[in-house]
Amino acid sequence: MKAIPFLSFGIPLFIGFFLMVRFFQRSSFPGRVSRLPDQVVAAHRKAQSRLVEGKGFSIPGGMLVTSLRGWLAGEIVWIFVLSVSIAFDPSFPSTILSFFLGLGLGFVTLFFSVREQARKQVERIRSALPVASFLFSLLLEAGMGSHSAFREVAHAIPDGPLSRELDEISRARMLGISREEALEKSRRRVPLDDYRIFLNLVRQGERLGVGLSRALREHSSKMLEGEGYRAEAAAQKAAVKLLFPLVVFIFPAVVLIIFSPIILNVWEMWGQ
Repeated sequence: MKAIPFLSFGIPLFIGFFLMVRFFQRSSFPGRVSRLPDQVVAAHRKAQSRLVEGKGFSIPGGMLVTSLRGWLAGEIVWIFVLSVSIAFDPSFPSTILSFFLGLGLGFVTLFFSVREQARKQVERIRSALPVASFLFSLLLEAGMGSHSAFREVAHAIPDGPLSRELDEISRARMLGISREEALEKSRRRVPLDDYRIFLNLVRQGERLGVGLSRALREHSSKMLEGEGYRAEAAAQKAAVKLLFPLVVFIFPAVVLIIFSPIILNVWEMWGQ
């Protein structure tokens, strides 16, 4: 079977199968079929937790990733490689080779996708942490306890990985988990030095009973200064990044516009 007939037949078949699964999921059909999509999502989340926590392929910040887009991209690559190979050569050895080749390419796609999502999540925590630290210090100065302050800060800042982490710490006491253990788990999940310093200040304040508001405010100021330095560094790198499109796309067009009358005159002179 050629590639075009195979894809023209396979794409509607895949869409029909997807619609059938969605129909069974939304209907009152009993049994495992209606629970199949939820079971697939749960299996993907379990596999992702093993991937990001594994010793061989540990991904810093991978536990902050809640989206399964990386798995979708990897599986699409795997199915695409296998489908194209079967369309051009349906022999058994070629199918086995394309199966493992697509599986490897899909895993590489999954790994880089999850790592990129983890990096973005860590950057979101870095940008939101100074405001959260400042709000936390204000709430402590107002006489609020650290447990309530964590919950209020988690609800005050925009929804994101930092709000989820602070909310998880505030719920640890309600679930019977000690604050020390909750802080240590959050420390392992977030590979960011500023966040670990923030947790260390909170831990020392609860353990030693010292005032936290001033230390947190100073820490927030230092983080804001660091954000300013990183913005300056990014602005300096922008000029270097603009050099390639400037030379490749803009400069030739400008040269062509400026010298086009001269080129046309020379062309007419040579024609005469």
